[in-house]
Amino acid sequence: MTTANAQPRISVVTPSFNQATFLESTIRSVLEQSYQDVEYIIIDGESTDGSIEIIKRYATQLAYWCAEKDQGQAHAIAKGFAKSTGDILCWLNSDDTFTSGALAAVAEYFTTHPRADAVSAGAYLVDAGGNPHGTLPCSYTLGVRATYNRFRIYGQEGVYQQATFWRREAYFAAGGIDPSLTFIMDLDLFARLACLKRFGRLPQLVACFRQHEAAKSSLLSIVHDREFAAFQLRHVQPTYPSIIRHLLHTHYKYQSKLRRLLLVALRALHLTGPFLFA
Repeated sequence: MTTANAQPRISVVTPSFNQATFLESTIRSVLEQSYQDVEYIIIDGESTDGSIEIIKRYATQLAYWCAEKDQGQAHAIAKGFAKSTGDILCWLNSDDTFTSGALAAVAEYFTTHPRADAVSAGAYLVDAGGNPHGTLPCSYTLGVRATYNRFRIYGQEGVYQQATFWRREAYFAAGGIDPSLTFIMDLDLFARLACLKRFGRLPQLVACFRQHEAAKSSLLSIVHDREFAAFQLRHVQPTYPSIIRHLLHTHYKYQSKLRRLLLVALRALHLTGPFLFA
């Protein structure tokens, strides 16, 4: 834990299950950070594809790791946070990576913004080979100062989980991650964090979000839709009638379109983008 005049400790949890193709890149992106006070925890769900052997090669550099059956990704993440001691928490999936200098930038943000409980930073999409997606009109984010209303009515657009960080006290005050969720555990947690305090924004690219055919986001869209509908039922419908929900959704939708157009313009003018911050 941090002490007076010390930099915050950052705890990174990686839930791992049969992603050996990408896992070593994920691990190295954490262990090779320039920032020193990093606590890295890997929770593997008894992978059978060689992932455990990869983890063992780095075991001496990990604060904790295990390979045992769990109840899914959210359960593994919750187990990791329960083992953590850091002042700042985050999780990095086993197919994603941090950029060089990412955690130093995050530590600096929380040090200079003592009232911030959570921050949404920048991240960009990469393909299976780790190459930036150049085919999408807007394949990256520079973070969003999201609010509880935005999360629960419009969703998580622009707030990439790989580039989102929060204080330990806020995590437990919000109730922690819901281990019963399969897909929207990040949106659910972020909404509860934002209910306590608005998200800050760190407009620097700190993570790479890998999209590939085997990714869960590509395989479980039906589960996502079901969980998101339950999320809205729990967080939105008791508060606002349908017409108000529609007006607020439209408001956030057009805000988002303007934000995306600005990012596209900045990238076209070479004023920002993955290559500047990588």
